[in-house]
Amino acid sequence: MKKILYLSIITFISVFTACKNPTDDITLIITPNIFNYTTAIKVDDASGNALPTGLVVEITGPDAGAVYNTSGTRSFIVQEGYIYMGIDPHKDPTSGSPLEFNVKVSGDAILDVNIPFTITAGQRFQVKPIKILNINNPPSGASVSKPTVNLTTLATQPVTISTNATTSSLVSTLQLQAGTQFLNAAGQVLSGNTFTTVLVNLDARNADGIALFPGGSLASESIVNAVGQTISGSFVPAGVIDIEFYLDAVEVKSFNKEVTIVQDINPSYINPKTGALVKVGDLLEVFSYEVTTGIFKFERTVSVISHNNNKLAVSYPISHLTAYIVGYVEGACSNSSLQLNATWMTAGVSYPLNVKFLNSQNQVILDQILNVSSTTTLIPLPVVPTGTSTLIVSHSSTGAVLFNGPVNVNCGSLISATLASIIQKPIVTMQLFVRCPGQTVTVSALPTFQLYFRLTGSNAAFLPLGEVVKGYISTTSLDVTKRYDFRGVWDSKPKTVSNRAIVANNSTTVGDGSGENLGTHDSVNNLEMLNEACASIGQ
Repeated sequence: MKKILYLSIITFISVFTACKNPTDDITLIITPNIFNYTTAIKVDDASGNALPTGLVVEITGPDAGAVYNTSGTRSFIVQEGYIYMGIDPHKDPTSGSPLEFNVKVSGDAILDVNIPFTITAGQRFQVKPIKILNINNPPSGASVSKPTVNLTTLATQPVTISTNATTSSLVSTLQLQAGTQFLNAAGQVLSGNTFTTVLVNLDARNADGIALFPGGSLASESIVNAVGQTISGSFVPAGVIDIEFYLDAVEVKSFNKEVTIVQDINPSYINPKTGALVKVGDLLEVFSYEVTTGIFKFERTVSVISHNNNKLAVSYPISHLTAYIVGYVEGACSNSSLQLNATWMTAGVSYPLNVKFLNSQNQVILDQILNVSSTTTLIPLPVVPTGTSTLIVSHSSTGAVLFNGPVNVNCGSLISATLASIIQKPIVTMQLFVRCPGQTVTVSALPTFQLYFRLTGSNAAFLPLGEVVKGYISTTSLDVTKRYDFRGVWDSKPKTVSNRAIVANNSTTVGDGSGENLGTHDSVNNLEMLNEACASIGQ
């Protein structure tokens, strides 16, 4: 397996200490690579439960070859709720030439997701939170059903199946014609005895449902419109359904006879074309979404109808299985920037900020966490809707809202937002040095990596604290009266130090000499790792 190797040492973490000697109990981590650009996906179960096991991660797209895990290999996994990635330093993005790739997460118990990423010059780190739908334990915004079909009956009679009507008032039904045959991805007719389905209806009225929208965001650069052009756009969905058929456990991709969908839509949907509440006779658009490619494709325009005790719905035929979205696509662009005005920021301090854009229906379009400092307040944006949106900027560790208001987006424009000042905690710094065994001076090449934290005992997800640059970090996100758990990543494996108090200024030297630290946690292995890393740089 190809592996990137760079001569460096990265050590981590617990120079944040209790009232005893602030250099006790260091947990040492050494890794063979440094990336100038890193990114992560924060993966959460949509229902708040533990993630299912056996998740598979794949990197695809035009710049997939530039993406590595943090150990410098191309093997990717979900580790304690995160997928960590770095960009080959020889292929870093440059001005006007961002990197683009997709991260696909799949598994037997989940609805597969395909998340697009864009890495722009200067945006050294970002975290993108996504939700995973466990089809065996869905949240309130997703209705899952697994109806089976008697193939003997279907051979001579039409069969109707539907999504779960007990968990959502919005229901979709599928009408299969008598004699329907099922085809695989190669267009070959499948035969078998057991026909199973998985039908997922996402409620566009519910934030949990919107969080599960195909592609992980309502905005996309991969939308094929009615005339075959690939455009950027932002979906305003009135209804979403994902359909999977299996014949003897083999996935069905299409059929020889069209299947008709009758799909309930959000009755409080505001039609973007009319600006009024949706009504019978309004025209909406249907798009399909293929998770393998991450591409949305226009299918047809449909009229809103009334059925089943005056419920609003749309009806349309389908010839292949995928996800289907009913609603409209509004304009969007991917070449705008956000200028954060924050004169209160302290020079040299890293601020983890959560940036969100919401559309006119109060649905989240963009959600990402960035490291911002007083010198990096100009932020290139991925796809955001044009026109008026709501921008929310908050401090990801404290939750303090720094900006919440309307902004106007024009392609290529600069969006300006003045952030409210916050009460900053005392500056806490960490300085880490490394001395190789047998040497008298410390190593000069120190690492840059991302540091995560949470309050001890909270059992909450780890949040970005900031970037450790050449062994040093300065932050105002920590309270010297509280205790924290800290986490870094080595060789794609999270390393955690728990229950640590902090002091304002922390420094230590990692080594095997008097007064130096190898940690009380597996110090023998830590020494071996230190020797290996030092040997790799000739010390």
